[in-house]
Amino acid sequence: MTRCNRGVLIIGLLLVLAPTLVFAGGFNLAGAGMKGLAMSGAFRAIADDWSAMYWNPAGLAGQGTGIYLEAKVLFPNTRIIPNTPSTVPDYDGYYLYRNGVEQSSINGGRPTGSFAFQWQFSDKLTAGLAAFTPNALGADWENLYLGPYPGYGDNPEYPDQAWMSSMYVIDIHPTVGYMLTEKLSVGAGLSIKVASIELQSPALVPGRNPETGDRLPLPGSHYFIDATLKGSEIGVGFNLGVLYHVNDKLSTALTFVGPSLIPIDGTLSQTLYLPALAGGGTVEVEPDAKADFPIPMEVGAGVAYKFTPEFTAAFDVKWTQWSSLDVIDIELDGTGPDGQPANDTELILNWEDTVRFNVGFMWDVSEAVQLRAGYYFDPTPIPGETMRPTITDVADKHSWSFGLGYDFGNGFTVDGTYQHLWGNDNDAEAADNDGDGLYDNVPGTWNMQVITIGVQLGYRF
Repeated sequence: MTRCNRGVLIIGLLLVLAPTLVFAGGFNLAGAGMKGLAMSGAFRAIADDWSAMYWNPAGLAGQGTGIYLEAKVLFPNTRIIPNTPSTVPDYDGYYLYRNGVEQSSINGGRPTGSFAFQWQFSDKLTAGLAAFTPNALGADWENLYLGPYPGYGDNPEYPDQAWMSSMYVIDIHPTVGYMLTEKLSVGAGLSIKVASIELQSPALVPGRNPETGDRLPLPGSHYFIDATLKGSEIGVGFNLGVLYHVNDKLSTALTFVGPSLIPIDGTLSQTLYLPALAGGGTVEVEPDAKADFPIPMEVGAGVAYKFTPEFTAAFDVKWTQWSSLDVIDIELDGTGPDGQPANDTELILNWEDTVRFNVGFMWDVSEAVQLRAGYYFDPTPIPGETMRPTITDVADKHSWSFGLGYDFGNGFTVDGTYQHLWGNDNDAEAADNDGDGLYDNVPGTWNMQVITIGVQLGYRF
């Protein structure tokens, strides 16, 4: 292959892999804390436990000293009924996916957790430190990608698991809340996000005659690639909050999460599977990859109303500026499989702003028992032209959640939550975003669900 073709190879791989990095850094689940999760995030105008550090730091003001430990398991599942054209536009006869047959990611639990400590310095001032995992999703696929077509050769055989993603993000979050008046509180938090990610993805590049540049005939018209990207990131951001108790029944809230950047620093291990006409075998390289990925700004608002001393209803809305994930520059340091320097490139995402709606309920059954429930709707920011199997946010999402809290007395509490998130069918059309003649997404009908089960132990001094 020529240097030009190797450059196309690198670009194709990054166009496939890099969007999931943004997903790892910026896609939020329902939130943190069993109480807020059980109310589906309609918690900004309540924020009366440690998770105020996530939902609304102003709610930390006036809270007592305490320590909390949370554990939860997520069971994500992504599904697609492929509807792919032939290998490339205007090229009939070969398909890379089983069209019309539903494929599903491999099911499995993904554990996450949180730890928090807060200290009340005075009646007006409380500070806290939390570490939680707002992002911890992934997808494993077997036999979704069919790989090389007949006649290409299988020495060595192309891997069955061509699509895979695994990531976690730990948010270390020092926070302070202060009561300006009996009714008005403010708060601020610093967000230090430490992320680790591993992605595996296929790619397809044109095979060309090195002398003439003409496309080779079948079965060498395209070369098949398998790539794994590993990286770690640290990003810094902040959040602000205001909580206002209008009266004993009504409270309102405003929150702001500032935009930030996460510098991606990792390696891109690429394996090129040569066709039989080129002698078979593989070519392997591992250039470094760096890019600054934006974490979008968020603005939230909430209201909570006590219909009775025992029953509270809450409503929240959140706008997220996902359109900041538009075009991202990517720097490569190393060589391609031909020994030539890998070329820098840019990534086209075209993500869209979203508005999420949350409603939640809280019922004090007794002094010791509290029941909670909630629902939210959250549209996906990812357009069909960049839809890929490593991204589990493949559709507009609905979620029901239920929870139970129990106060043992003497400061000890336990809280549990069950949440079921599911998506609408999302039809993605085939798209060639960069005009290189290759499709940059996986077209078909997408759907998803995530089940979350969690428990939290707390002690207030």
